[in-house]
Amino acid sequence: MDDQEAARPRRRDKTRSPRADAPLHAEMLAAFDRMPKQLQAAARWALDHPQDVALLTVREQAKRAGVVAATMTRLAQRLGFDGYDAVRAIYAENLRRRATSVFSPKAEALVARRRRTGEASLAHDLIEALVHQMAGLAGPAALAQLAAAVEVLARARRIHVLGQRSCYPVAFHFAYVFGLAGGRVRLLDSPGGTGSDALRDARKGDALLAISVKPYTRTTVEVTRYAVRRGVAVVAITDSAVSPLAQQARAIILVPTESPSFFHTMTPAFAVVEALAALLAAAGGEAALTAVREIEEQMTALSTHVLARR
Repeated sequence: MDDQEAARPRRRDKTRSPRADAPLHAEMLAAFDRMPKQLQAAARWALDHPQDVALLTVREQAKRAGVVAATMTRLAQRLGFDGYDAVRAIYAENLRRRATSVFSPKAEALVARRRRTGEASLAHDLIEALVHQMAGLAGPAALAQLAAAVEVLARARRIHVLGQRSCYPVAFHFAYVFGLAGGRVRLLDSPGGTGSDALRDARKGDALLAISVKPYTRTTVEVTRYAVRRGVAVVAITDSAVSPLAQQARAIILVPTESPSFFHTMTPAFAVVEALAALLAAAGGEAALTAVREIEEQMTALSTHVLARR
């Protein structure tokens, strides 16, 4: 047996596996009715306070459970461990795992919620959350953020746009729509991870529209910092005033992302970039009108869309 194997907690029954959301939950419940009262008190406390099992000392846990420290050891042995430190180690590992798990805990909650309330109720909650979030974008604070962003972007020689993963379609949508109106816009997106190469000629007078929400994409944060060092003015669409993008930005548009779903919503971000593109196009005046007419002529010549014949 090597040192790593010897360091692992030994259990008598290796067929039992702890649940992801609460280690040893099933094991404690299965043995609970056959436990003496003192062990039941210790088990009840552990079931109700899984985070504290990982963080508190054995003595403190026993005190809060209303038992002596030796009872915690006997509980661990009843569950198949040599001692209570082995139990604490499993809870600590579970806590670390959940701290780095962005989506799985919410996915578990989503599945449980559907079972509990039904599909129609869950769908109602999903849509209702979006309705409230979209309404908030029309508030004075949100409109002031939008105006400040337009002021920065409208002065830019060129607007570079960056968004990855769930933020990529938002970035693409802005670049596409504003490009139709003749906007000097460049989406930082190329095969092989070469998208940021386009920043080699970026300079003071340019702007970067950077989009990222928690969990923030590392590349987006690093490219944004690089753009700032080159004198590029950053407009950030993000979810917090203390996000990594917000710290670099000259103008910030905050979008809500909370959702009853397991995944954060990007709907408010889509609404924001649509508004940005429209406002910038309106500020473009005749030049924007000319660009729109020209792209329409090109699309017609190439039969880009299926149009009803007159």
